[in-house]
Amino acid sequence: MIQKYLIKVGIFLLNCSYSVFKLLPTNSNKVLFLSRQSNKPSIDFRMIVSQLEEDRDVKIVIMTKRIEKNMKDVLFKNVPLFLRQMYHLATSKVCIVDGYNITVSVLNHKKCLIIFQIWHSLGAVKKFGYLALKTPYQQMIAKELKMHKNYSYIIAPSMEIKKYFKQCFGYKEDHFLLGTLPRIEYLKTHHRVNKEKIYRKYPQFRNKKIVLYAPTFRTQGTDRTQEIIDAFQNSKYLFILKVHPNTKTKYHVSNCVYDCREFSTLQLLSVADYVITDYSGTSLEAASLKKPVYIYGYDFEDYQKDPGMNYDLKKEFGKYFFEDAHALYECIAHEKYDKQVVIDYFNKYVVQTKDVTQKLVDLIIEKGLEDEETDYRLFEKTS
Repeated sequence: MIQKYLIKVGIFLLNCSYSVFKLLPTNSNKVLFLSRQSNKPSIDFRMIVSQLEEDRDVKIVIMTKRIEKNMKDVLFKNVPLFLRQMYHLATSKVCIVDGYNITVSVLNHKKCLIIFQIWHSLGAVKKFGYLALKTPYQQMIAKELKMHKNYSYIIAPSMEIKKYFKQCFGYKEDHFLLGTLPRIEYLKTHHRVNKEKIYRKYPQFRNKKIVLYAPTFRTQGTDRTQEIIDAFQNSKYLFILKVHPNTKTKYHVSNCVYDCREFSTLQLLSVADYVITDYSGTSLEAASLKKPVYIYGYDFEDYQKDPGMNYDLKKEFGKYFFEDAHALYECIAHEKYDKQVVIDYFNKYVVQTKDVTQKLVDLIIEKGLEDEETDYRLFEKTS
């Protein structure tokens, strides 16, 4: 297959270029953050950087850029980006990623480079990585692009999630560490600040019962978002629609329905009285604040087949799982929520800890910057 050989040639050329960069000395205090999830650093990256700079004299480099897919942009944007990434990978002591990154996985790195994978989603409702490969072609591409290779450590939010991470990433026990992402700390410490920011922008939100709908991104299948919008339009609730940034669909909205694009889902959770989501990590983020969480899984059967789910949200949420928008509305409007459901859900899938950002930074310093083996109560290698 010609694509297979083109990939091999491309990786060979990248490694040839990288061999020149590797002649440069390593900065023992340099920490590189790489992501292709968005064009700006995530809250997890920002909190780690802030704590690192407070604790130690480090050189921080942050490179967050979505990978271009059309041929013109591949040549004129991706190639220069890869060259810059190679320079910083060759001269850094630690690299932190939150997803698959081509240069991290396909290049032959210096032995002293320590790579942490902190994954961009809290939890693993959806299958990804090696568990999401459906066809021989996908398997071939993943093999040739060395998907998720070269990680020194992978942070898993619980023993339950670690079971799925092992299969999704293709790693054995000794690469995993238990720990919660900094965003959990952010949600709790910035709750009031975010609420006031939103109220200043939308004073009409004050003293209202607010429903936040934050679905995951779908590449195929039926979109029944309009049905949930219609169910809440002209109701006693104020409805916030927070679709994924990649969603291009335009929805019909009228009274009491808002699309607050200037605020993130994490920020909007601060004003939400009720949270509706589906197969997104938002369910765990909302559960960390003990918010009533409802699952709108109208495509549950199809989603189980492609891309697939690691665990069954219908079982986890019971009577708060809905395939019908009107029934979901009636539940919010007329039934008292049993918060033990979200408490149990969060405790099962996320390790509850305090000072998680500090402990993660301590780990980065000890495991990465100082090369010392230290016993951590939070970040212990799992067995």
